[in-house]
Amino acid sequence: MLDCVLFDLDGLLVDSEPLQFRAYRYAFEQFGIRLDMEDWIRWHSAEASTARWVESQRLELDVEQLRSVKKAYYDELIATDLELKPGIRSLVEDCASSYRLAVVSASRRESIEACLDKFELRSHFSKLVSGGEVARSKPFPDPYIAAMRALQTTPAQAIALEDSLTGFRAATATGLKCVICPDHFIPKPEGAFSAATLVTGSLQGLSAARLRNIHAG
Repeated sequence: MLDCVLFDLDGLLVDSEPLQFRAYRYAFEQFGIRLDMEDWIRWHSAEASTARWVESQRLELDVEQLRSVKKAYYDELIATDLELKPGIRSLVEDCASSYRLAVVSASRRESIEACLDKFELRSHFSKLVSGGEVARSKPFPDPYIAAMRALQTTPAQAIALEDSLTGFRAATATGLKCVICPDHFIPKPEGAFSAATLVTGSLQGLSAARLRNIHAG
């Protein structure tokens, strides 16, 4: 029986993917390097960390300085430009009345908290798991394993909601059923989510009761 719902953050709870790109583009510009959308798509397709991307492009950059500039600008964008994805507030509130909830994200814990606090949603989540708190972030299953361990639950009692291929791989590697609502800022390979439990174009049609039925099916 469904007991826990595990939410991704970026591109699923909040419409942050365009802001992440803006923040990284700004950070690279401070070092005289152009980052365009084609670069961003290739970066994500490679599922590379910032350090691996910088190394692969043979860029003479201090990665920690780059991250610091990006973080500062992204935090400003959270405060000024971030929006919830359609249907999220009602879905989170509905699910919180029936299940225990967690955020399972590759983002920094500070970013997770800032995003949730902006929309006064943090109190609905029992656990927050960030990519920096596990040995390997998504697409590895470690974040989901950590979340289920913290909630003392199993894939037989939980379901994941994701928007990306890396998140889908992380969730399903643990045996979790996964609902996908693709974020379209970055193109997804055709058929990437063919094995998902459900692929939906909007979270507005989801509810606690429907997730229970999806999980049971």
